[in-house]
Amino acid sequence: MTTTLKPDLEHNIVITSMTQNIWDDIRAETALSLDRHKLGQLFEPTVFLLHQLIAVSIKALHYNVFKQNIQNDFGFADVAHEVEFNALFDSEINEHGDKNIAKFCKENGLHVALSFPDTENVIAAIRAPCFCSHAVELNDKLIAALGYRLDIQEAAGQPDFCSAVLYRHSVNPDAFKPPVLMSRNDKEASFQNIFTQLSYDIICFNSLGTIHAMSPSLLSQLELEESVASIEFFASILPQHFYNDVIWGVAMDSAQGRFENYRVRIKVGTAELVSMLFNVSGFRDSQGMIHTLWQKIALDGKNSSGLSEGSILNEAKVHNITRHYVPQLVEQKAREIVRLGGHLLSNEECHIAILFCDIVGFTTYVEANEKEESIIHTLNSILRRISLSVKKHGGFIDKFMGDCIMVLFRNPRAAVAAALEMQNHSTDINRLRSLANLDQLLLRIGIHWGKVVIGNVGTPERLDWTAIGDVVNTASRIEKYCRPDHVLISQSMRDAIGTDEKLGFKCGETFNLAVKGKKSELAVCYVFPVD
Repeated sequence: MTTTLKPDLEHNIVITSMTQNIWDDIRAETALSLDRHKLGQLFEPTVFLLHQLIAVSIKALHYNVFKQNIQNDFGFADVAHEVEFNALFDSEINEHGDKNIAKFCKENGLHVALSFPDTENVIAAIRAPCFCSHAVELNDKLIAALGYRLDIQEAAGQPDFCSAVLYRHSVNPDAFKPPVLMSRNDKEASFQNIFTQLSYDIICFNSLGTIHAMSPSLLSQLELEESVASIEFFASILPQHFYNDVIWGVAMDSAQGRFENYRVRIKVGTAELVSMLFNVSGFRDSQGMIHTLWQKIALDGKNSSGLSEGSILNEAKVHNITRHYVPQLVEQKAREIVRLGGHLLSNEECHIAILFCDIVGFTTYVEANEKEESIIHTLNSILRRISLSVKKHGGFIDKFMGDCIMVLFRNPRAAVAAALEMQNHSTDINRLRSLANLDQLLLRIGIHWGKVVIGNVGTPERLDWTAIGDVVNTASRIEKYCRPDHVLISQSMRDAIGTDEKLGFKCGETFNLAVKGKKSELAVCYVFPVD
């Protein structure tokens, strides 16, 4: 039976842009809905499905809204100028993101709304303008695989909107059976299917590097004839580094001549240059024959020219070296995007606490003490304690600027708790420095709360994904006015914290600052531990 959902009885997550900070709420609501239906094991694929449904709905919403505006402004017909329109739409998204379109949608009541009604067999419901309905239907394979059913129906009381209701339909009884060990025959049959479906190819080299045998299908992929002459030609275009690294390197030197995940690019100069990147693994047998398994690499059907050649193991080693230089929020967000099937860091609009922490007078200290103690060691010992507090309270270090650190917190109370803990660490450090007759190094911390855009800043060669907006500048100003060994917060930060006897800290008297660059005075207060 089809259930009609009443919009006034639901808690809606209203979405006009994929850059909104909505996914923590969606994950929490999804978990509650699946627990009601005893389907907790489907949590991750359901979140992925909802992400896909919302993404295609938002894209259809933006596309149609932009198209209607262009038609009204320029009189483009629906079909005659489709190419020109698509170019305009792509240009708008590339230059401004979806900010302008999302603003128009918000002002005109156009949105995608996600709800999780407590109704029998209903997992979730997505309400969107009717012209988005065809986009939602594109995910039917995943919906069926999860045992769900998606019904499109008119939204009650909203004739221009439709609801896509995700129902618990039927679960394949085999889906939750315990795993079994494969028999040898099943394993060989599965191998055969993998080879057929994924187009694996085989090349055998002798110990001199000469090709002994080769799969004809690999030649076909490179648009070459299936002949001995083509095999000889293929051998001639194999890059020299492949022979050096694999045939005469790893396969000869490593134990049993095994190697995995070596990437090599093959370029064939036909009418149009064919360039393919292959992943190669293999081993050397007791007679010195080197058996190699080749698979063509493709990412989302796009050109893979940006992928490097060589051993993926080396890439992993490089990553282990450089990952400590990547901001924590960037790495976490990148993992989330990849998990949800994306491939780009997009701009995100959200409310956030910006914390600036500075070591008072550190520049003067460096000039006076650079010969007496290790400046880098001293700085790192302080920053290490600060970083531990940030991590403990769920913050993200955005950047280090000499002796100053900028940190982002989604939870305002956590930001204050972390700041007070930093000052406790500072007290401990300075007590030890005092016993050693060393100068005191006090911290000054300022925090502000407000709406920011976390987005890409820079050029393709060097990008930062960082918080942008007046909130950042104001937080920096607050820190500059803070007394050493204290934590100073804005009134908006105090409002975001709220009142609760169990906070563990208290706020002092509110006073105003005449901040540089601000027309109005800024209301601030100090915070202190309850003890």
